[in-house]
Parts: sequence; structure tokens; C-alpha cells
Amino acid sequence: MPLVLSHLTLNTGHLAHTVRADVADKAVTMLLSVLDAGGGAVPGMPGWFLDVMFPLGSNGAKLDGGAFLQIAAEPGASTRPVAMAVAVWCRDLAANAWEQAMVGYWAQQRPLSCIDLWRDPPARPPPLPWLAAWLTPFVDLADAATLQTFDDLERCIVWALIP
Repeated sequence: MPLVLSHLTLNTGHLAHTVRADVADKAVTMLLSVLDAGGGAVPGMPGWFLDVMFPLGSNGAKLDGGAFLQIAAEPGASTRPVAMAVAVWCRDLAANAWEQAMVGYWAQQRPLSCIDLWRDPPARPPPLPWLAAWLTPFVDLADAATLQTFDDLERCIVWALIP
């Protein structure tokens, strides 16, 4: 039975399920160098950048099994990301990662409510592996077509990260 990614969009409550075969190998391959570098220009999306951060162990070493993502119109850890996400594929990281995702999402409740992009999140994450993603108050920096592409991009990124 293939591994199924649970992709939850927090702004809408929409939950999509995808398998690795739903993502083109070429898309994953194009993202690998960006992910290895911890971020950079998004291939095929001029003017958009990905920043990726990984959880660290007590010894400071990168832990495999989760990642924090942001997509912005500027490189690096942006103060104006358009989309943010937390992805987890290792059970040991799931509870803490969900808590961190909720802190990040709830911190934006007021501005997201003002632009009708707020929905209370579920109490628990979807089944592993999961991706919890949300648009931020900077959503107006992207056009509608680009915003729709972010969903596909987020899934491609997670499938590129899962070993």
C-alpha cells in the first residue's frame, strides 16, 4: 500500500490526500538542489523563493522527519511570506511540529480574519505523513493563479523531502 500524504489547508479546512505517484519525478528532481541548499528560487516560478528550516536535535544536528517551509517574493527567511507550512513524516516529531504549526497559524488570526482567510484549525493533525499549510496576510503579493500553484508546490516539496 503506497504512502499517502495528508495535505491540510488551514485557511479553508480542506484536506487532500496524495500519493508520490501524483507528483512528477521532474518536479521533485528540480526541487532537490533548492532543498539541499535550505531554500532558494523556486524552479519554474520566477520571482518566488522557498525557505526551508529543519528541526534540530539537542546536539544541534538536523533531525530527519519534518520541515518548516515558507514561500515569499524575496529570498531567505522573509518577514512577508505569502504561504507557510509545516510538514511531518516522522511520528517522533509530530506532536511538537503540530504545536509549532498552531502557534504560527494562531499568531495570524486577527489579520487573517480581517481578510476572510481565517478558519479555526482542527484540534489534531491529520494522519502521518502530513502537511499543514496556510496563506498569510501577505496573500495580496501573489495573483490567484500563483496561489493555486502553491498547493502543488507544497506537495512536491514534501514528496521531495520524504525519504
